[in-house]
Amino acid sequence: MSRVSAQLSSLEIFRQWYEDSFTEFKLVSEWKDVNAGYALGYFPVYFPVEIPYSFNALPVALYGAEGRINLDIAIAHTQSFVCTICKSVFQLGAEDRLKAFDVLAFSNICDVARNLSGIMKRNLVDKEIVYLHFPIHNDTPLAIKYLVDEYKRLIDVLENVTGIKYDEERLRDSIKQFNEKRRLVKRLMKIRREKPWLIPFTEFYVVVKAGSVMPVEMFNKLVSKYLREVGSRRVRPADRLRILIKGNFCEQPPLMYMKTIEDAGAYIIEDESLIGQYWIGEVDLDGDPLVSLAKAYVENPSPLTVRFHPSIDKQEYIKREIRDKKIEGALFLSPKFCEPSLYDYVIYKKALDDIHFPYLHLEYEETTSSFEHLRTMVETFVESIMFD
Repeated sequence: MSRVSAQLSSLEIFRQWYEDSFTEFKLVSEWKDVNAGYALGYFPVYFPVEIPYSFNALPVALYGAEGRINLDIAIAHTQSFVCTICKSVFQLGAEDRLKAFDVLAFSNICDVARNLSGIMKRNLVDKEIVYLHFPIHNDTPLAIKYLVDEYKRLIDVLENVTGIKYDEERLRDSIKQFNEKRRLVKRLMKIRREKPWLIPFTEFYVVVKAGSVMPVEMFNKLVSKYLREVGSRRVRPADRLRILIKGNFCEQPPLMYMKTIEDAGAYIIEDESLIGQYWIGEVDLDGDPLVSLAKAYVENPSPLTVRFHPSIDKQEYIKREIRDKKIEGALFLSPKFCEPSLYDYVIYKKALDDIHFPYLHLEYEETTSSFEHLRTMVETFVESIMFD
């Protein structure tokens, strides 16, 4: 597989953007220079990327530094019991590594993210900081109107920063391009579900994370080529356990962490890493595009840990996932000090206990650097199921 990957020029471009997405953002700066554009960096999980892109502002997900920088300044400014992604994003700002971004955006996904926006505003006084408050009661008629008003607040900031006036048609065109991007990512996910041996998880992850940084037109073109190349691969399937992973929706495990899981005898059929890159699904192109974006968030029937929606039964959802995707085991990966991930673990754990389904709960940080214990735990878990 490594020989095949080395021959893929599209994959090499993805790797360049992937490597640039942690601490450098040089390619973001180059894009701004070439396109006379702007850049908006946003904290996970979900952000309406179509809006800044319609203002010629490149939307870039800030998934942390994956242990590539010292967190000494962040440790001095934050409590010891907050997640590592919060510390690393603050450290990036404190070291002036976010200078490529004209706007930094945060939202109410959790108390830590909410407070991080305030800490960033206090310490990065010359940086435009925007805080987007997604609706809490997503089952009420007013939720869509409320979210449209929040999006209009974001538009006011972007108009002020870029000097560009809001235009419905530009936003509709942006939605169209990102709809295509999400369709392409879901095609990759479909291959992962049906023929996971064709795309190692580490490769899939590099491609999708690169897409959280690079311009959407470039991503769509490269993924279309990449999909054709994947279709021509001749790889034999291995005897591995089909697993589902939950909990890694915001702070990302190191890529070696996920590789260790697959090397221990598993195929990662589906997980929640980078979920914000595709979760919103197909946004309606008819009518007011702001209303369409708001509806896509409020009415989305798929669960998202950081969005409360009382009409969605997560326990039935995971049971359906296990059945439909032929899952044989589940891993719950909780970032250290991540309360939303632990809340979901309790919900999903009960569902799996009810049907006597095997699962394993593990904890990680983006700075995790030792993987031997992980390998032992996962190998034991896999063997306990395969040789039962």
